[in-house]
Amino acid sequence: MSELSPVSRREREKLQRRRAILDAAERIFALRGFHGASMDQIAQEAEFAPGTLYLYFKDKNQLYSALFRRKLTEMVEGIEEAGRSVSDPLEGLQKAIRAQCEFNDRNREFFEVLRRHHPGEQNPDEDWEAVHQIIQRHHAALYRLVECAQERGLIRPGNSRAFANVLLGAVIHTTHELGFNGTPLTDEPEFIFDLFLNGARLHGAPHPMP
Repeated sequence: MSELSPVSRREREKLQRRRAILDAAERIFALRGFHGASMDQIAQEAEFAPGTLYLYFKDKNQLYSALFRRKLTEMVEGIEEAGRSVSDPLEGLQKAIRAQCEFNDRNREFFEVLRRHHPGEQNPDEDWEAVHQIIQRHHAALYRLVECAQERGLIRPGNSRAFANVLLGAVIHTTHELGFNGTPLTDEPEFIFDLFLNGARLHGAPHPMP
């Protein structure tokens, strides 16, 4: 066992350095944007020699995509767990939206990075293909919850993707409107979900003329 311990420590140290590099990259990308950031700046922020970064990432694009993979995987796992935690699909959908808002609230620097630059479509390599797969997994989790609610007669029939996209769009827009000016998102999930389920029209109010 003593012979394995040094290897184990080295692996832990490598993981810690990788996490430190990604944490520093998130701060620098949020501050300077993708094009304004450099590997030297990230190395300085992480308090490593510039050459250390290239032991983990071949270039800035690979580092950027690794940051997206880490953050989006964390987000998707939280949403999937929220949806699985209850048997009622509407409650699961509500919990998933709350998990999304809480993630957005905790990760404002990342969303500033996302707002500034998303070069994945211009760099369709394996690294960014993995990012796109995580995004598809995220959308699929919401689609399944909407479909389940439709099957139980809790949401009217229709395109489940369109329903889920409307709900997700409200969350994203709210994050942009409130998150970037420092306003907490903690009170928004219930409002967003109520608006999604019940609409904005007052009960009993006349329908608009065609």
